[in-house]
Amino acid sequence: MRMTIAKLATATLLLVAASPSAAAQQAPAADPTAAQLKAAVAKCTKQLSNGKFGHDAGGTRTVPVCATGNAVHWKADMDIVCDGQPTAKCNKTTDPWFQPQTAWTQSDKKYLIADKLPFIVVPGVSTTWNFKGANITGGTVAAVVYKEKVVYAVVGDVGPTSAIGEGSYRLAELLGINPNPKTGGVSGAVVDYILFPGVKATPIENHGSAVSRGTTAAADLVAGRKGCTGTKIDFAAYPALAAGASGDAVKAAQCVLRANGFSTGEGDPTGTLDEATATAVKKFQTAKGLPATGAVDARTWTALLSAGSTPQVRDGSSGEAVGRVQRALNAAVAAKLDIDGQFGPDTTAAVKEYQSARGLAADGVVGTDTWKVFQAGR
Repeated sequence: MRMTIAKLATATLLLVAASPSAAAQQAPAADPTAAQLKAAVAKCTKQLSNGKFGHDAGGTRTVPVCATGNAVHWKADMDIVCDGQPTAKCNKTTDPWFQPQTAWTQSDKKYLIADKLPFIVVPGVSTTWNFKGANITGGTVAAVVYKEKVVYAVVGDVGPTSAIGEGSYRLAELLGINPNPKTGGVSGAVVDYILFPGVKATPIENHGSAVSRGTTAAADLVAGRKGCTGTKIDFAAYPALAAGASGDAVKAAQCVLRANGFSTGEGDPTGTLDEATATAVKKFQTAKGLPATGAVDARTWTALLSAGSTPQVRDGSSGEAVGRVQRALNAAVAAKLDIDGQFGPDTTAAVKEYQSARGLAADGVVGTDTWKVFQAGR
């Protein structure tokens, strides 16, 4: 196992939803599978590193850092990292290489907790590769794939400049890898580390945010799209958009339309509500039984932002579906929620307000009936 080093700064960027097939206009495709993600990064489309890394410090250098679509990726072993806040599982006794710090901290300024948060380690800056130049920082979301499992994690620490392939105790545990820092880990180039530059969990310790944003970025990778990666779709309020409107909100609408199978034209999103975008809006509105105006009003925003699978979510739930509920509430009732993928008291209160205004049982639970009203744009 290898010792990690610390102390770097952070930056903040946001993510947009990714795309299912054009035929699936009523709901996005299922979350990307391990097989799909492995296939997407099977080839090193472009080598980013100036040379290669070893699986261990001083080892033979066989691992390049590559770029494919919206991802930066490598395939390596996994050594177990227990660094950060000491716990019963991660401390100087359980881990002879233990360091009570990580390169990035939680929102409370304390170091990360390796047996609680799934995180990965990037190699220290060197002439071989500079992760900062690839728009990677603390909190950058990664999909980590081992055998048939996919776990979403964040970049949480910095390691040796010559080696690559480290994951936290909790990440290994979720992947089914022995997490013991002395005897655990897995050898060989058997783990795919797939990072999404510009896609960041907020705050870094919010695993629900990593899962929500990671699944959409992973879907983007599998679909072969990158034009929406990094686009902001989280707004406290969603403005009405008429023909000719431009700006971040228009780009968000274009990306969510694409995510739901409605093409807004060739190339990257333009950020302008042009004819192609208006046509896509009309098609979406027709599919949802809304007036086909081509303008994005509150009802259209609500239907767009809530589109997708409809699992029951309630107080204590987390993940991508909760994020869609929060966005839809901001559009429908100006809830001004923090879109963090965590279903807490504020989200519960906003759901009850929405349900009451729509003649539903105001129980704060988003089940079949509430999803149906959301997705009808009411």
